[in-house]
Amino acid sequence: MRGTLWPWGPAAVGLASALAAGGAVAQETPVTGETSAPVQESRPAENAPVGQDAPSPERTPESAPTGAPEAQAGQDDAYVLPEVSVEGETEKYNVTEPSLARLPRPLVDTPQTITVVPERVMEEQQATTLRDALRNVSGITVTAGEGGRQGDSFSLRGFSAQTDTLRDGVRDLGWFTRDTFNLEGVEVYFGPSSVLFGRGSTGGAINLVTKKARKGSFTDLRLSGGTAPTGRIEADVNQELSDSVQFRVSAVGQLAGVAGRDIVKENRAGIAPSARFQLADKLALEVDYFYQHENSVPDYGQPYFNGYPVGVTLDVPRENFYGVKDSDTEIVNVHIGSARLLADLGDTFRLTNTLRYGGVNRFARPTAPRGLTPALPANPTTIGRQRFETTADNIYFADQLDVRGVFNTGFLKHTANFGLDISREQREQGRANLTTATGNLPADLFDPDNSPDLSGVTRVPAATNYSRQWNLGAYASDQIQIGKYVEVLGTLRLDNLHSDYETIAANGTVAAFEQENSLFNWRLGLVLHPAENTSVYGMYGTSQNPSAELATLSNDTVTLDPEKNETFEIGAKSDLIKERLSVNAALFRTNKLNARVPNSDPDGPPTVLEGKQRVQGYALGVAGSPVRRWNVFANYTFLDASIREHSNEFLVGQRLVNTPKRSFSLWTTYAILDNLSVGGGATYQDVAPVNNPANATVLLTKVPNFWRFDAFASYSIKKVDLQLNVYNLTDKLYYDSYYGGQAVPADGVSALLSAHVRF
Repeated sequence: MRGTLWPWGPAAVGLASALAAGGAVAQETPVTGETSAPVQESRPAENAPVGQDAPSPERTPESAPTGAPEAQAGQDDAYVLPEVSVEGETEKYNVTEPSLARLPRPLVDTPQTITVVPERVMEEQQATTLRDALRNVSGITVTAGEGGRQGDSFSLRGFSAQTDTLRDGVRDLGWFTRDTFNLEGVEVYFGPSSVLFGRGSTGGAINLVTKKARKGSFTDLRLSGGTAPTGRIEADVNQELSDSVQFRVSAVGQLAGVAGRDIVKENRAGIAPSARFQLADKLALEVDYFYQHENSVPDYGQPYFNGYPVGVTLDVPRENFYGVKDSDTEIVNVHIGSARLLADLGDTFRLTNTLRYGGVNRFARPTAPRGLTPALPANPTTIGRQRFETTADNIYFADQLDVRGVFNTGFLKHTANFGLDISREQREQGRANLTTATGNLPADLFDPDNSPDLSGVTRVPAATNYSRQWNLGAYASDQIQIGKYVEVLGTLRLDNLHSDYETIAANGTVAAFEQENSLFNWRLGLVLHPAENTSVYGMYGTSQNPSAELATLSNDTVTLDPEKNETFEIGAKSDLIKERLSVNAALFRTNKLNARVPNSDPDGPPTVLEGKQRVQGYALGVAGSPVRRWNVFANYTFLDASIREHSNEFLVGQRLVNTPKRSFSLWTTYAILDNLSVGGGATYQDVAPVNNPANATVLLTKVPNFWRFDAFASYSIKKVDLQLNVYNLTDKLYYDSYYGGQAVPADGVSALLSAHVRF
């Protein structure tokens, strides 16, 4: 046990500094039976966010607490289409209901670790990207740009989740940095979730819960300015035209630098209109459109030397940027249109059908730091600039049908659901290398010239890739309540994934590959209720990773079966103090049973399914209000991640890349006065390896551990909330995104002042 802990000294000092410097929180959630802080007159009428006491668009009648009186249970089984307007209620830290139709039970009754970052926490932190929001969730790491990729790329519990980001339950494709301007929550589903989402999701999946039109009319405007420098404006307008028609539009514009990094820019704009139509008493239609534009300067960070990034081993300045000013760029346009039909089928059953069409167009011209010279044993003084251009055009279509309801068979109460998924994904990707006669463009490692002479650079076209994938999936699930104290969950899913991949080399040579996979996954869970709003559970689930998961194939992988994974998890959850505080704990083990590895037999196929990997550990979490005026959102994850079998014996026992042993996140706030709140946050991440040395001559490379501390203060004046955030109080040099090629320094110390106006 002692080996799984770490020194708390830095945390105590840093958190004390954060609390002293300022903090964050809006008005405290009203508590039944207590005199709550007055709610400002300007607080708009709005329906409770996902997971609140009032029904969300996906809240189901069967989600009443276990053990509710039969009369109440009978009333709850009556179906009502989602519509709620709550005056003066402040969003809670602890979310108790999932947003997904295919998870109809409350989170406390779901046998899986699920962490939800609510909109309130994101607003208090001014978390403007998905990456910022997920800093609140331990057990997640961020992968830096690799092979021309940039934007959101995460690992969950040690396994890549590149294709496991979803938007309202539908796979969200494309390489881009997702802004939070239209999000009211981020849900993280840990452990194999193929029974919910199809292929992949070995370590888990991330679901974005978007803002939708609702009852009530309000206008929110937020203006922010910061030291990076940063300027940002957000607007959120909801208009109720009648009981049956509501419209909403969210928008954002941002021009921002990155504190402590030269040249790097994060410029974005977006708009997300939505509408809701009550077509009949038991039939509703929701439509929405999402557009985001990005025109930024991509950051590929620093190379490694002698086992760590050069900022650690050679004291290279944090701000050094090895790209080319006015040339390096990343331009992205994202279009996503969705329509969702909700219908009452009678007898407590309802149907949800979601139709989506979207596309992501991306052009990037980054610079990757490669090739330090001179070589060891001398210290390097020069870095090579590997420059290239990539284009990626993604188009996808998806339709999801979900039917769920509640019924009884004797003394058993069933919460059953089944559904179909149909999708088609298409991507065209091209690349051109920007090289000189001697290779990469050189730069001084310690004092790079960001405006070098490019006259000797030649654009050399490389391969162009085309991929098309079709998937048909079907699932069925039933969670059976056996009296007040026992529930049993069973879920089955079958997917058929067909992949076509074609690569055209620069000389015109064509290589085409085709693969078809039938994927069968299942989950079994047992939930015990020793007390009301409390559960103790056990779960076993599977997932599969086909070699075409990332829509690429080769001679080495086209004939391979999918990798297979299994997870065992036991845990406990409880919603305490009138459901104002949620706590959870879990022990888990994920086994990859047949990992793809190089073949040690030179006469056999180059890649075989003879590897094994294991990630095991535990997770703890707390969210909510332990006492009036005090809010806390915290979690901790311990990971023991290792290669168990490999064709190269030297790799056996090595730690999986991108898996820090310990990670911790805390955000806490306290309302000193009715209109003044303070708080702060702390984030810790242990040392993380970025490579697996194949022999004794290769050096193990890592990113160092770090503590980061933030502070926040909020003051309300009638219709205006003034808010100050200070990030990375100690100006710590650390790396929050990395892979084997480079590590990207995180933001230095910075401040952001914002005004939130409500009409």
